[in-house]
Amino acid sequence: MRIPFEQIPAEGLELELTEAGWFPEQELARQGPVRATINLAREPGRLDRVRLRGLLEVDLRLICDRCLDSYPYALAADFQASLEVGAIDDGAAVSDHLCSAEVMETVSLAEPVVDVFDLLAQQLFLSLPLKRLCREECRGLCPRCGADLNEGECGCFRSPGSSPFAVLADLKKR
Repeated sequence: MRIPFEQIPAEGLELELTEAGWFPEQELARQGPVRATINLAREPGRLDRVRLRGLLEVDLRLICDRCLDSYPYALAADFQASLEVGAIDDGAAVSDHLCSAEVMETVSLAEPVVDVFDLLAQQLFLSLPLKRLCREECRGLCPRCGADLNEGECGCFRSPGSSPFAVLADLKKR
């Protein structure tokens, strides 16, 4: 869904989306519908800038990084950004390697058109947890046999001296 800046009224535009055609089904597993509320508002006196605020809600099935089991994850993400045509001057941004909060929230566009579905996909990936865990105390998989340690011990023999850090235990005793 592409919305040109000039089609956004002065009082703003409110969108309620339940269409999931933009959802990256090949990369993420979804359970149930996608719900998104988006508000687009033109900044007064600026024809080249639109303020975006939104809420994205979807129930996902993620894969745990430790045990490789799938688990449900309810994503509810609030987001906001400024959309501006040709917003970032590369020379100024690179010179100090520092960006203000306003620059960090500004999305530079090549043309004055809001691609709503592309922005929703970006926000979806930005809102995912960095470390995907089915639960905080997940024990993961046995490094020898691959058994799920959450279901119980696997029976592999683990000697305390098998760790390369076992030598450090002697240093602590001295």
